[in-house]
Amino acid sequence: MIPLEYEIDRIKTICFEMIDLVRNQLALTREALVTGDHDPACEVMRKETRVNAYELTLDRECEDFIALHTPVASDLRLAIAMIKISGCLERIGDHAYRISSFVFENKMSFSKELIQLIDLTGLFDEIDEMLENITQAFEKGDIKTAKLVFKQDKKLNRINKRLPAMMQGYLKHNKDSVSNVILVSITVGKLERTGDLITNIAEEIIFYIESKIIKHKRRDKKIRKRFNLFGTNELG
Repeated sequence: MIPLEYEIDRIKTICFEMIDLVRNQLALTREALVTGDHDPACEVMRKETRVNAYELTLDRECEDFIALHTPVASDLRLAIAMIKISGCLERIGDHAYRISSFVFENKMSFSKELIQLIDLTGLFDEIDEMLENITQAFEKGDIKTAKLVFKQDKKLNRINKRLPAMMQGYLKHNKDSVSNVILVSITVGKLERTGDLITNIAEEIIFYIESKIIKHKRRDKKIRKRFNLFGTNELG
């Protein structure tokens, strides 16, 4: 039987490789949007099959790891977290694929004014930094670095919430087609959801390192606060 430590290192290596591949997809997607070039968009679409293959490989490795080694404690948490993380990374790859397909199919053309208005390059920079943070957090077992992702995700959420008013103001002074502005809004929405998926990955890393389940806790706290404002104790 393959030693336990070897299996753990293999699972982690596959995960890091998958993160690198997804980061590369997003970098190419950014290039395609900013330049309107079909080549990077086409490369993103080609790499989608590799991302899917990584997800299947990582899931299979984790299933075999559980079946053959019957891990406990942190080793079991690792396998559980990896299965969930692989799904999140695959969906991030899907978002990159769909955004790139807009460019590839000539459905989208960003003006420089629009890029500056929504700070498109800044959004991609933020997402790449989030992916770097979860990589470092996972590699070093650093909870503080993992939690940085939560604050970064709030920035993406704020931009997404302001987007309708921004697009309305932009259309008043520019001649872009409404359909193109809608596609821009869809793109920003996908980037915001990418931030949510990275946040989910950070939660799984914290679960693996500290055995703490924090999924839904932030939203539950917000809901409780809202109900308490009305003197309601229905949530316990």
